[in-house]
Parts: sequence; C-alpha cells; structure tokens
Amino acid sequence: MAETPGGNSSDYGGLTVEGLKGFVRIQINNRLGHDVRDKVLPKLEEFGSYEGICQKLKTAPAHGITGDDFHKRQETFGRNYVEPPPLTPFWRFCWEALQDPTLQFLVVAAVVSLTIGSIFEANCLGYLDGIAILCAVMVVVFVGAAQESAKQRQFRDLTDTASDEKINVMRNGEQKQISTREICVGDCVKLSTGDIICADGLVFERNTLKIYEGALTGESVSISKGPYEFKERGHFDVPVDAELVQMGVPGNSPEERQAKFEPTPLRNPLLFKVPIFPLLFKGTEVQDGEGDMIVIAVGSNTYEQTLMADKDDDDDDDSGGRSILQRKLDDMTILITKVGAVFGVLIVIVLFIRFGILFAQKACCREVWDNSVHHMQWLGFLITGMTIFVVAVPEGLPLAVTIALAFSVKKMMTDMNMVKTSSACETMGSATTICSDKTGTLTTSMMTVMSVWVAGKKLEPKNVSGVGAEIKDMMMAAMTLNTSEKTDIVSKKKMKGDVEEVVMDDRTGKPLEAYSGNPTECAMLKFVNLLGDYQGDPGDNAMPYRKIRVTYKKLSSISFSSKRKRMSTLVDIPGGGSKCRLLCKGASEMVMALCETYMDGEGKVVPVDEAVKKEVEAAINAMAEMGLRTIAVAYRDFDASPVDADGQLADDLEANLTLVNIVGIEDPLREEVPHSIEVCKAAGIVVRMVTGDNLSTAKAISRKAGILDAAKEASGEEKAMTGEQFRSLVLSEQNAENPEKHIIQERMDEIWPKLRVLARSTPTDKLVLVTGIQRSRLTIDGYNRQVVAVTGDGTNDAPALKQADVGFAMYINGTQVAQQAADIVILDDNFTSIVAAVKWGRCVYDNICKFLQFQLTVNITACTLATVGAATLTESPITVIQLLWVNLIMDSFASLALATEDPNRVPGLKDMLLNRRPYPRTQALLSQVMVRNMIFHALWQLLILLFLIFAVGDICDQGETIDVCAGVPYPGGDKVGTLRSGRPVDFDQSLITSSFSCVFQYDQENPGTYYDVTGMPLDAQNSYSGHIPMRAANYCAQAHGCGERSQHYTMVFNVFVFLQVFNEVNARKIHGEFNMFQGIMYNNLFLIVVIGTFVVQIVLVQVPYVNTAFGCASLDIMQWVVCFALGATSIPINMLIYFLPYEWISLGAWAGGMDEAAVDAVTTEAQEEAEGKGDMEMTQNPKQVTVQSNS
Repeated sequence: MAETPGGNSSDYGGLTVEGLKGFVRIQINNRLGHDVRDKVLPKLEEFGSYEGICQKLKTAPAHGITGDDFHKRQETFGRNYVEPPPLTPFWRFCWEALQDPTLQFLVVAAVVSLTIGSIFEANCLGYLDGIAILCAVMVVVFVGAAQESAKQRQFRDLTDTASDEKINVMRNGEQKQISTREICVGDCVKLSTGDIICADGLVFERNTLKIYEGALTGESVSISKGPYEFKERGHFDVPVDAELVQMGVPGNSPEERQAKFEPTPLRNPLLFKVPIFPLLFKGTEVQDGEGDMIVIAVGSNTYEQTLMADKDDDDDDDSGGRSILQRKLDDMTILITKVGAVFGVLIVIVLFIRFGILFAQKACCREVWDNSVHHMQWLGFLITGMTIFVVAVPEGLPLAVTIALAFSVKKMMTDMNMVKTSSACETMGSATTICSDKTGTLTTSMMTVMSVWVAGKKLEPKNVSGVGAEIKDMMMAAMTLNTSEKTDIVSKKKMKGDVEEVVMDDRTGKPLEAYSGNPTECAMLKFVNLLGDYQGDPGDNAMPYRKIRVTYKKLSSISFSSKRKRMSTLVDIPGGGSKCRLLCKGASEMVMALCETYMDGEGKVVPVDEAVKKEVEAAINAMAEMGLRTIAVAYRDFDASPVDADGQLADDLEANLTLVNIVGIEDPLREEVPHSIEVCKAAGIVVRMVTGDNLSTAKAISRKAGILDAAKEASGEEKAMTGEQFRSLVLSEQNAENPEKHIIQERMDEIWPKLRVLARSTPTDKLVLVTGIQRSRLTIDGYNRQVVAVTGDGTNDAPALKQADVGFAMYINGTQVAQQAADIVILDDNFTSIVAAVKWGRCVYDNICKFLQFQLTVNITACTLATVGAATLTESPITVIQLLWVNLIMDSFASLALATEDPNRVPGLKDMLLNRRPYPRTQALLSQVMVRNMIFHALWQLLILLFLIFAVGDICDQGETIDVCAGVPYPGGDKVGTLRSGRPVDFDQSLITSSFSCVFQYDQENPGTYYDVTGMPLDAQNSYSGHIPMRAANYCAQAHGCGERSQHYTMVFNVFVFLQVFNEVNARKIHGEFNMFQGIMYNNLFLIVVIGTFVVQIVLVQVPYVNTAFGCASLDIMQWVVCFALGATSIPINMLIYFLPYEWISLGAWAGGMDEAAVDAVTTEAQEEAEGKGDMEMTQNPKQVTVQSNS
C-alpha cells in the first residue's frame, strides 16, 4: 500500500493532501464558466492563486523545489508509488472453496463415516469410506484453489506497471533526471511530446501543451492547458431557460438564470465549454508541445487512483459472492441433500421398526438380545442410512463446475480473453445487452484517412496510388512536411514489469502501430506510407514520410489557430535554387476558399471553376455525411523566400493556393466489428454505443457498425440521443453525487429499449444507463430482466465496468484502472473477442448442464437402488466406496469429458451456441428435455439392475467358493443363470420358507431345540450326558460390512458402472439432438476418459487387493461380456427416448429454477458488496464526475 501521509502541513502553508484533492475535485465537478467563477476561483484565491500555491509549496516553475526536504514532503503528501496489494495466500483460496455447501455436506458425511468405520468396523476397513470422501473433497478444494491462485498471478503479471522511468524536473534551479518514484509534491516537471504524466499537477504559465486524456476521459481530441479564460458578456448566445434549468444554472427566475449563465468560447472535451483547463492528470499523455507542471498530488492521492476501488480489497481475487448459476446449483444441491437425508432417516426408522417387530414376534435369531450380533445389525442400519445420504449428494458437481470454469478460462486465453472473475464466464452466456465504448473498442483508436478527393475524383485511399506520379509525389510531400517534427508513427509498446516490450499483432506477426503526437497529422503520415506502398515495420526510417522529411528543409511556418483553422509551412524546393513552396492544410471550407487552381490527373495546374467548386463541395458534404472530418491540402510556389526579417511569414501569403487533395479522416471501425455486431444480433444481444462524440458522428459510426438502422430510426423503433438529453429525461436530480440513485425508472423504461446510441455522454451517463437497464423489469423479446455487459478502456469507464454484470477492459489501449475494475480483460482490444466470450459463456453453461444431466441420472439410479435395497435386503447392494467411485471419482472423469467440449473444435457447435437467444436468469438449470432423459434413463437402468439383483443368483448351499452352489438350489431358489446369490442370507431364507426352517434357540422345555444324549464320550476317560443345543454358537452371527464379496454383486456394480459410461455419450446432447455421436471424435479428452474409465473399472474388479478394498470379486470373460452388453443398451434406449414427449413435465425450483425475488436478492447482495468495496470511490465522487467521454 502507499505510504500514509503524516508530515506537518504547517511547513507548507497549511496545504494538506485532502485540501489539494478537494481542490482537484471542485474543478472537475464545476464545468460552466459561471460555476468556475463562483466555486473554483474563490477556492483558488484561498490558496493565494497559482502563485500562492507555489509559495506554500516552496517551489516555482523557474527553479523548482529549493532545499532538500524531499523526505519531509513524502511524509506530508505521500510517495509517488502505489504498492500493489499482496497476493491472496493459497490457504485462503482453499478456505473459500470450502464454503461450497456441497463440500460442507461431504465433510460432515466423511467425519460420520470415518468415526463409525474406525470404531465399529476397523477390522473390516470400514474407515476407507470416510477417507475416500475426504480425499475427494481435498481434490476439489485444491484444484479450485490452484486455479484461482494461478489466475491471480496471471493477472498480476499481465498488469504489472511498477516501472521505474526517468523524468526531467527542476530542483534548486537545475534540470535533473530522476525516477518517477522520487517525484514529490511541489516538483516542477518538464513536459514534452510523448511524455506520460506521472502525477497530478497544475499548469499556469505560457505553454504549448496539447494533452491526450483519452485514458482518463475517452476523448480523442487533445486538450490545451493553462489558466481559465472567459468570454466577455455580450459575445455569446444564452440558451433558452429550459436548457439552463437542465444545466443546473442557479437562479429563481429565467431572467436571473440568463444573467448568471456564462459559457466559454470553446467546447473543451473535459469541461464542456471551458477552453483551457489548468489540471493535468497522472496517466495522460503529452501529445504535442512543451510546458512546466507543478505537482500537487502523487501516488494514491492522484485522481486516477481515486477511480480505483478500495485497495484494501484485492480486486484480483474472485471472492465477491457466488454467481446466479452457482446459487442455482447450491440450491439444487441443498434440496437433493435434504431429500436424501429424509430418505436416509426414513429407511433407518423402517429398519428399526422392522427390527423391533421381529423381536416382538420372537423371529429366528431375534428371540433374545445378543450384543455380539445385534449391535452390529443396528449399526449396519445407520450405515445404510448414511449410504443413502451420501448417494443423494451430487459429490462430483463442485469439481465439474470447477473444471468447466478452469477449462473455459484457459481456452478463453487463446481467444484473447483474460478472465479475472470466473463467474463472468457463465454470466456472459445470459448477456442480453452490451454497452460499448467507441474509441478503442469499436474503432481502432487511430485516426485514419478514409476518403480522398484528388484530381477531380473521390476515391478510397487504397485506390489513390493509381493517380499520376507527379500529383502523388506532391500529395506525399505536402502532407508530410506541413506537420510537426514530433508527430511520428512508432511501434506500440507496453510496460511489463520494468521492461518495455513491443506489442505484436497476432495476425501479421508484425509490431502494432502507435501514434506519437497529433493524431490527425499521424493519420496523414499513415496515408503517405500507403501512397509509398510501405510494407515494413512501424517506426523504421525506411518509412516514406521519414525519407521526405530529410529531403526538404523547413524555412518557417504559420501556426494553427482556431480562428484561421489552418496551418502553413514554408520549405525549400530541392534543386530549385531560391525557389520555395508554402504548404497549407486545414478545414476544407477555409482552405478551399483560398484556392484559385487545383492539380488535375496529369499533374497540371488548372483553374477552379464553378463546376469544380460544386464537385468539391459535393465531395466534402458526402464525407461529412459519413461522419468524416475533412481537411484540404494546398500549396503555393514562390520564386524567392517570403520570410521577413524576423523570420516570420505574413498571414496574407495564404492566398492564390493550388488545391492538391482533400482527405476525410475518422477513427475507423475495426474491420471485424460489423460482422461481430451481426453475430450479436443473431445471438439475441443488443449492442448499444456510448460515446463522447457529437451526435452526427456517433450516428454515422453506429450505422457503419450495424448498431443503428437508419430505417428503424426513421420509424422510431431505434433512437440516438445526447447525454444531456438522456440525463434531463431520466434523472430526478441533476448533478447529484450518486446519480444512479436518482433514476426515474418509468422514464428510463420508455427510453432504453429503443436507445442504440448515446452521444456526447459522460461517465455518469454510462453508469446511469447500465444501472437503469439492470433495474428495469420491462419484458423485451421475452426477457423481463436484462444482463448487461460493458466494454471500456479508459479510467472514466471504471464505475460502469464495476456496476455491469460483466465488465470488459482493453489490454493494449486500456488503463490499469479499467483493468482492475473489469471482470475480463480483452488482450487484443478486439470486439470479436467479446463475441468469443459470449460463445464460451454459453458453452460453459451447456457443459455444466450436460454434466448435471449425467450426474443426476446416476444419483436417481443409485439413490433408488440403495433405498430399495435397504427396504428389502436391509443393506445397499452397492457399497459406499463403490458408490463414491461412481458418484465422485468416475463422475470427476465425466466432468473432464463433458465439461470440456470445445466450440472451436467441434464443427457447428460455435454456430449453434451463437444462433440461439440468451438464457434468462430465472431459467431452470434442467430443461424438460433433460428431465425426460434423466427419468427414462434412470428407469431403464433400475429395470436392469433390479433384474440382476432379484432375478439372478441361485439360493443354495455354498460349494467350493462363495459363488458356486454345493448341489442344486433350494426349491424356489433357482434363478436366471448358474451364479450363486450374493444377497443377504436372511432375505434369501425368506424366499424359501418351505425349504428352510429356523434352528431355534435352546429351550429345555422344548425338546425340539436340543439333542438329548447319554454317555457321549468326550475323551478316553470322560463322557457327557444331557442336552446339546441344535443352534450352534455362531448360528446368528453375520459378517457385517466385510465378508467376501460375491461375483453376483460384483456384476451388479459392473453393470451399474457401464450403464453410466455409455450414458456419458448420451449426456453430450441436452437440446433434443438425435445423434449423440456428432462431434465426439473432436473431443479427445472425452474419448480418453471413456476408455480410461473402462480400464480403471477392470483394475478395480480384477486386480487382487484392489478389488478387496472395493468389495469386488474377479469375473470371467463371459461375465464381462454380459456386463458390457447390458451397459451398452443405454445407446439404443436413448434413441427411443428421443421420440417420447416431454411437454408434460412441469419445471420449478426443484429443477434449478430461481424466481424473480431470489434473483433480485442475489444481484442486490452483489451490488451492495460492490458498493461496500467502493466506499472510497463514492466519497471521492468519481462516479458522478461529469467529464466528457469520447468513447
């Protein structure tokens, strides 16, 4: 964490950290001229104006800090370094994983099973069941914790910006180069083109700075810096009173408001109509010019840091509550477990009641209580009840969810999605709305020439190279030389730790381009490279415009001004002696008015007549309708230099110009965006653009992207509006601290369904829009609850990214603040990657549902089998450890198989996922098709298993082994096949009552219970006369839980496993598909798991000692064939089930559904938790900062 300021503020004229931060906030929150006069300037005067601030801080732009009190300044105002929060320890991830209710149930079951098994069944290895459960829980916990820990470290490595760059400062009158971490409040930082500003500061002396604040505000236009300037009253128009009220202009009457209102002459992007803003912000970039900044905030006290969440809460982790899907799974698990517990308890009660009735009836072996026999029997009843409980709990489900999310998180990295919050994967599957920035998200964030008028033709840039060589050379020279030398095209670089790395384009393998300097001039230089057919890397000296720069010599220039709207540069003509050329560029209408001639296709200079003027005007208007900014390029030749004695050029030299070309420039759409928007529409997702651009530009871009349809806009089905209009309509209180708390939902519901473009918007508008859509309960296209995803790259996007259901931040052009606030970081800044996230979100949901269908089929069969077995046989035909193998270990393999279906590999799966509508948040996890499949597959499995249990297994005396009869079966005990019964003796005896009679307990009054012998020799000397009981001492003793297992019950277990393995193939399809084998060969992991399960099952049954631990007996080859054949019947049965109706099935909470109130409770809880984490944000007012956003 950053060092807490604690020095003595009296040493610096009473200036404090909070005082300076408050001064920053009051400037940001007061935008219009009259607000600046009423609120900002009085605060500035309290400090003694700019000079007073410098005096208090003992500094000045000329000489910087005097003295050596740097350590004291750091104690008072903090260090210029923010320590990243410590990584969450591994044990905490384990603890959080253990909060899963299913795992908690399993731990309880393991402890009970371990206790009973260790105390009463130690000699029978009864404790193995408990150990097996605990081992399974540990696997789930460690796998989940390892995934979270790896994800956290991955994000830390990705966003590590702890660089130690050097910067120029003035100290004690000398210019020095120091580390950015050594910067103190009061330092005078020397800024120049390309510098990234390292702290917040003030600029109040003459400078030429142009600051790009896109990282903070999303604005693509550079901003001037300096003291406030105001327009004289009478030289500006006053808006109508309704607009003044919307602006919050104070006054009790229209006249007072009109008298109070004071705009400023230019529309500054950050503060609406204040043209020059004295504040500089950390993280912004000097796009052009030079100047001096006095530092007033460092480290954690900068404005950038106030937009971050409370750093005491590590945003890297995923501990902020469980998603809707996870809550549904939790609720389903709890319900299933309760049902299992009830069944378990009821079975135990039934067994005890039957046990008591048998004692009351003095049944065989129940005449009197025998501790050695009957204690173990009632303990067996408890273990049977526990078995049913354990069977009911879907033990494999937590691991399946963990594996599905881990697999998708890993695979999404290949699709350029770095997931911070695992639940965001599946949440994207239900996204219905994407609120997207424009700059850097839908567009390239690089101004580009999109259309050209040259030689009487309007052409696309790629076709201009076909014009004559003479005019092409003139275009290249004119657009190159009339730019700042500091304007350049370079390779994109990104800090990774302390190392600056070049960012490569994955598609071409070349470095990505980046602009340095004025973006409009960079666009023209990029066009020059295109004309020169340059194919090399950006930043190379072989670029055509760099060659042109070294060929010509600049003599003088006329600077750009907002009044003239143009600039000119005078250069010599190589080989022309004293001849020179004035190159002019600027607003097309201004430059065109100065042109008398133009260059035709042959490079000849011809007069501009009325026809040409109309042609040029038509071209300019066509470009403007496309949302392009038009710039004209012209020149004028002189026989001798027109530079005066002072080295200056007169403005009137910009006359009699020759028009070379006109270019239309914009920040262009990414090539893939229109297709991605179409994919979103097909997927039932509405894309809304939220931008700071003016309305006409925003509409033009949105139409190109396919977001706004012109016909639907004309009919009123779709709308585009400005942020000011939006705020005035949907907020009950303007300029409130927490605007999202003042939304008029009724009005919001009238606007948002049709809204496609929000132009001239602020971060407040985006936050209000996202919140309003989330709160809406309008039914739109069948959805009464919207799931909102938000994209952003700037610091200003952080509040909306946090509020959204899923927040996407850009990596290449994104700020750390945005990345910290987001759930997913887009590594290639490509809108297509967001579509990939939708694909994976739906795939994760489907994969979990596939496993759920498989797991619950297993549970229904196993639980019913255990219950029927307990009720009839007094024990489960499948032991706890066998059920755990099926329910946990084998299901874990199944989760690998079913939860790892890759839509990028399986043909047609991607299209299927993206051509259906989002699933509603209230939708049940189990569909009618899934429930039908589960019911009928479970019935079929039970039919086969119950047949094996009760119709197979001859009742006879034991022969050579437990599986062979000695002689023929008892009458009534001859079953299917020749295998000897493995059922409990008591049960089999009840089936052959005519052939079996109990040997009753000895009773001297009953001669039928003993033999009366006389003189029976005992040894050579002794004999015995008297009664010998017919019942042997161990007659009633039963081996409980650890007798030798029979082949009969091993076949039951084997068939049960094979039925599940073949049903894995069926479970791959959950939407009613007939062909369950489609795409199976593209999932190698599925094939490996299925084959591996067969192999492991063979080991469990056939390998000595292993089969003993699992209660199995070795089978012969014919028995294996029978087991395999019975298990394989799941495939044809699935084909028959396909034709059965499912509409009769009624779904509800039991199927994993969640009602509106429950979803509201979950989302409200998540929002309250987010608000709790963002208390610092709320108090420092970042969400309501009405800065202009040109996203």
